[in-house]
Amino acid sequence: MRYLIYLLPLMFFITACGGGSSEQEQQAESTATEAQSSADQSSDVRTIEITGVDQMKFVVEGEAEGITIGDPVAGGMPLLETITASPGEEIRIVLTTESDLPASAMAHNFVLMTMEADVQAFVNAASKARDNEYIPSDMSDQIIAHTDLAAGGETVEVTFTAPEETGEYEFICSFPGHYAAGMKGILKVE
Repeated sequence: MRYLIYLLPLMFFITACGGGSSEQEQQAESTATEAQSSADQSSDVRTIEITGVDQMKFVVEGEAEGITIGDPVAGGMPLLETITASPGEEIRIVLTTESDLPASAMAHNFVLMTMEADVQAFVNAASKARDNEYIPSDMSDQIIAHTDLAAGGETVEVTFTAPEETGEYEFICSFPGHYAAGMKGILKVE
């Protein structure tokens, strides 16, 4: 207690002297500049916001350039069917899961498969890869890009470059049962 009497004035003195130096201010400005530079670089990346819902579907807010939508699913949000991209185009997928269920019962990811992938074999192997977020490590050669799993209220993202080869590339959710329920779509590179 006796030390507290000496400690309080010392703390007041340290804080009253400004606490920050011009070096710290320069570092803060540098960090802000780097963040802005990063934001400027990512502005060339097309971002597609997707929602994973309890009905085991990918949905979007509505129509947007470069996507094809289907009938409304959850809360009137339309089903995401197709994403169209140019060869070599950079795309960012931002996936948010809307669910009140526990993560062990309902979580979603976005997995973009290669054109040659055996999607059904991948899905079968994924169901046994719980410890690796349902991504079978021995089949990584069949994946172009993927997100982590997102439970209810969580958001994950991945940025990738569309393949140079034109064609159709399937994207799926690899959480058990979701692909079979229709949680899939096509990236059409043309």
